[in-house]
Amino acid sequence: MPEILITIIAFFILIGVLVFIHELGHFLAARWTGMRAEVFAVGIGPRVMGWNRINGFSFGKLPDDIELGEDTDYRVAALPIGGYVKILGMIDESMETEFTTKEPEPWEFRSKNTLQKAFVLSAGVIMNILLAIVLFAGLKFFHGDEIWNTTIIGPLPQKGATAVAYDAGLRAGDQVIAINGDSVHDYQEIRDQIYVSQAGEDLRFQIERDGMPISISIPRSEIPANPSKEGEILLPDNLGIEIESVLGASAAYNAGLEIGDLVTSVDGQRISSTDEFITYVSGHKEESILLTILRGGERLTKTATPNEDGKLGIHIKTEYVGPKTQRTYGFVAAISGGFKDVGKQLSLITGLIGDLFTGKQKLKESIAGPVEIFNMAGKTFVLGPVLFLTLMASLSVMLAFLNILPIPALDGGHLVFVFIEGIIRREVPLKVRIAAQQVGFLILLVFMVYLFYNDFTR
Repeated sequence: MPEILITIIAFFILIGVLVFIHELGHFLAARWTGMRAEVFAVGIGPRVMGWNRINGFSFGKLPDDIELGEDTDYRVAALPIGGYVKILGMIDESMETEFTTKEPEPWEFRSKNTLQKAFVLSAGVIMNILLAIVLFAGLKFFHGDEIWNTTIIGPLPQKGATAVAYDAGLRAGDQVIAINGDSVHDYQEIRDQIYVSQAGEDLRFQIERDGMPISISIPRSEIPANPSKEGEILLPDNLGIEIESVLGASAAYNAGLEIGDLVTSVDGQRISSTDEFITYVSGHKEESILLTILRGGERLTKTATPNEDGKLGIHIKTEYVGPKTQRTYGFVAAISGGFKDVGKQLSLITGLIGDLFTGKQKLKESIAGPVEIFNMAGKTFVLGPVLFLTLMASLSVMLAFLNILPIPALDGGHLVFVFIEGIIRREVPLKVRIAAQQVGFLILLVFMVYLFYNDFTR
């Protein structure tokens, strides 16, 4: 199957599930609180097909004179991106001003109390959080976590924003004993302490160097909030280079290198980063080099000759090649881990937002738009269900966070009006609500255009 087709399918699955779960939350909450939902749609745009109890399954547009009453038309719409629920009595731009002068029917949104309205509006966010918890917990229960069994620091970045660990005094070979008083036993615990735990606190490293205990501090303000984009401030020892692809008729192909091979050294020299590997190989144009690799647990050596451009014809990434264990979880531990993973995601998001407001991070470098998410969907889908479901869980948390923001046209904006009405004990004028929604839609439209522009220019 062509790669672009796989990416399209993966993207529609990803977005479809996230939006379906979100709208399902609104729908179920509306039904539980006695509201009528006229439409539950998967996709947006014209009705393609659907089912209701009045005229059963049908294609195309419903008859204009159909009266659904208490029933809902469950439909598939033309554009398979997004979805929506049409709850009777909710405000939208199509309503006339006289709408709010009429006494609401008992099944309409307007007739319900503040808590019931707030529950319906926040139910989509709640469902997205629950989806993320279930996905994270399921991954832990059925797959577990791969743990890198080392607390020894590998080569450190010495330039740019990620050089903060080196500048503070940490060095390759240091063994991390504790961070902020909490003992660490593997690299994942180190990483969690750096990027997730004790948000706002400076980092206090207790390390051992040549048998001597040393304390080193790094200001929290200097820690990059988005390591997936900016890079890690420190990496473990025992890093190697994993081969992701091999070009046909290339030097690597002729040498017998394969996808998944882990390169641990070149000409006897340890290689710990892609930059080191590229620099070494490009400096030996048309010269034979000896590659030590790991393949299926077996150590092999291969001789390859870079071409006249200093290339072997491979795509590579940095990978840990040291001792690993697969941590397994029981049911209760997996559920607990699911909650913790959602908490980590929210901590990363709020940290990033804080850095954007303080100017530490630039919006252009920190936010992934639709195009980048499209590409990530395809890449993770090909690499297997674990990475794809992890992406889905992470985006579900992000969707929940964005939707609860107090911006008109989002769930959070609607909640603001509901609470205002609860305080003043009357409805906000329809013209004010519609004007606010239009401003909110304009803000979202401008932001979406910026995201597309940012993705394409990046």
